[in-house]
Amino acid sequence: MSVHYNADSAVEISRGASYLAIQTVVTTIVQVISFAILARIVTPSDVGILAVLNLIIALCQTINGSALQQASMKYVGEFSGAQKELASSVFYQTFRVSLILSLPLAAFIFFGATFLSSSLLGTAAQAGLFQVLAVDMLVNAGVLPVAIGTTLGMKRFKVAVIIGLLGAVMRQCLIILLIVVMKNFVGLVFAWVFSDSAMLVAYGIYNIRELGPPKHPFSLRKLVNFSWPLTVGNIISFVYGSFDRAVLIAYVSLASLGVYNAASTAFSALNGISVSVNNALLPAYSALSGRSGLESCRRATWLASRYASLVMVPLALGLLATAKAALTLFVGQAYVSGTGPLMIMSGVFGLTIFGIALGPMLVALSRTRSSLLITVASVLVALGSAYVFLPIFGIIGAAIARGVATVASLALTIVILRRDNAMLLDIETIWKSVVAGAVMAAVLVFVQMLIYSRLLLPVYMVLGAFVYLIVLRMLKAVRRHDVELIERYLGPRLGFASRLLDTILVGRGSQN
Repeated sequence: MSVHYNADSAVEISRGASYLAIQTVVTTIVQVISFAILARIVTPSDVGILAVLNLIIALCQTINGSALQQASMKYVGEFSGAQKELASSVFYQTFRVSLILSLPLAAFIFFGATFLSSSLLGTAAQAGLFQVLAVDMLVNAGVLPVAIGTTLGMKRFKVAVIIGLLGAVMRQCLIILLIVVMKNFVGLVFAWVFSDSAMLVAYGIYNIRELGPPKHPFSLRKLVNFSWPLTVGNIISFVYGSFDRAVLIAYVSLASLGVYNAASTAFSALNGISVSVNNALLPAYSALSGRSGLESCRRATWLASRYASLVMVPLALGLLATAKAALTLFVGQAYVSGTGPLMIMSGVFGLTIFGIALGPMLVALSRTRSSLLITVASVLVALGSAYVFLPIFGIIGAAIARGVATVASLALTIVILRRDNAMLLDIETIWKSVVAGAVMAAVLVFVQMLIYSRLLLPVYMVLGAFVYLIVLRMLKAVRRHDVELIERYLGPRLGFASRLLDTILVGRGSQN
């Protein structure tokens, strides 16, 4: 099935998504290097403590920052341009509300540090970690997400990437430096405080310069009506996104939790790219829904599902096939038991990645209550799966439960968007990319059975890319208009790359 689409809009969305994806890739590389160093200078139990701290951060961001970040992205994306004053009022109102809400969260963590340390880590000796973490909550779980969401809402993707990359490099360098200098794990949390504060200043200065001072307040009622279902949904999403690590705290040791956290960190490289694509799609979808209605939304989801499958499936299934080599190369042999969970998470991700095109559409269409219902149902599936699999299989069971919940969430999203006639999927490209990715994974597994070394990971990656492209060519998954879109995206200076892809994937002179 063929769908006509606006090439300029497609290029804009693709560039925005790719800028953020590049940020994610570079940030992930920096994080992987930092985590690899960290994993070798601390114990798996310390990595387990890191998982607990990350859970608290994620919970506080869920309660406060996430919904307001989505609100700033949606409304700034909707109003930026001709209605700059309205976009400005959105920024200042969401910033003010997020700051107010972050204060009690920070106070609870600071004054409850001893209780949290004893309950979650089994000792009160680490209370200082939680007290420093409370300071970071004022920024990380409040105003920083709003500042980032505003920049993305204005579609200033390059600026967001530059500030994000500089902040990520600063963060990871400070983590290693302060842990070594202070000879204490609390240095890691101090690094979070310094880097997050620096990023807030940078984003804040840019947003204020672009939007100017507030002219009039944005409707608090409108903001609350949009945000509260997302907040409730995000809290439930936190359970959905973190239930595996949270439940593992009760079932396994901190060392085993650390191994699972290492596998989750490796998987986050893939998941982070999907988040970047979501951040690019949401303001674009919001603008389309406001201007052109559901027909444009259907074309946009068709296009997004097509290119998400072509690009992301090989990354996911490639990580599945090389999970052992990737994990042991970057974090060491002590974490090899995380191979199974990493394979399961990557495999499910590869088979469901087309769903990346659908989640932002619910928010763009203000179907926040539907999003809430999907999240509630997915959490129930997740907890039920964890109850069955986790006691039997341990960290493998946690990964299985996560996979089951992912499939359930995607299925419910498809049902709701189909009912609203607000989506269209490129089924042909989805199945062809999965077939090509499966062949690639099978070849990589076979090659590793013959010759295995974690140091050969780059060779496996190049081989996998070659096999994937060849199978795509055989299946005729890529068409002439795809290459034309790549040419427009890359521009004349990188025309050689698009011509090379044309030769490999389509073939000179082909008219398909």
